[in-house]
Amino acid sequence: MCDLFSLSAATNYSAPKSLPIFALKAGRNMDGWGIGFYRTNRAYVEKSASRAYFEGRFHDAFQRLARVVASRFIIAHVRLRTSGPVDECHAHPFALGFRGQDWIFAHNGKAPAIESYRSRSVRMAEAVSDSARTFEYLLDGIAACDDRSGGLLRLFSAVADTSRRLVGQYPGNYNYLLTNGSVLFAFSNHRQFFVLKESRNLERGLLLTTVEDGLNREENWQRFARRKGSAGLLMAIVGSDILLREDV
Repeated sequence: MCDLFSLSAATNYSAPKSLPIFALKAGRNMDGWGIGFYRTNRAYVEKSASRAYFEGRFHDAFQRLARVVASRFIIAHVRLRTSGPVDECHAHPFALGFRGQDWIFAHNGKAPAIESYRSRSVRMAEAVSDSARTFEYLLDGIAACDDRSGGLLRLFSAVADTSRRLVGQYPGNYNYLLTNGSVLFAFSNHRQFFVLKESRNLERGLLLTTVEDGLNREENWQRFARRKGSAGLLMAIVGSDILLREDV
């Protein structure tokens, strides 16, 4: 199954150690990779339908990006196809402009029921997959709240309510990362996240991944998973802190 990685820091930061380890440990995912980041509040995504790591070699572009990207939020994804073709278009992350902000989204899981969803406010016509429709569903849910003045608490509530409805209306397995460049949302209902804050051996800030037990064994990665009976676990991350956490 696909795997996710993110770095969150208070200032622009790179991940030259963590990203290659992520690609190596998630190397069974062979259907593409992508890295999303911000530069002067604009979202950029570079991706490929090739393997991030294969036969002892990292993809040249992946290795270059791991060295040069500097952003408060970095999201990476390695793909094992469950829907949509194997091509660059269907590799993650995805990026969309929405309500005056650039949003980046990556997902792992399998939710075929949501492929029939049609957005009211955004559309990624080029991507035909459960992941693309999930991204649209979440942004539609945020738009339905129609409250831009409520700050982080209001936005967290909108994402939590939308995620709860998502699992109820379109049952499936969802792990996703979603950011507008100011806050990172991490949701899980079928696997778990492993989180490490202020690493001694990797990058500082906050590191998060779905790779089992984290990226190294020398440090204490904390496991976060949904509580039994809940629709999923949602976290809001800013800088190197998990500011909000709720079983929705």
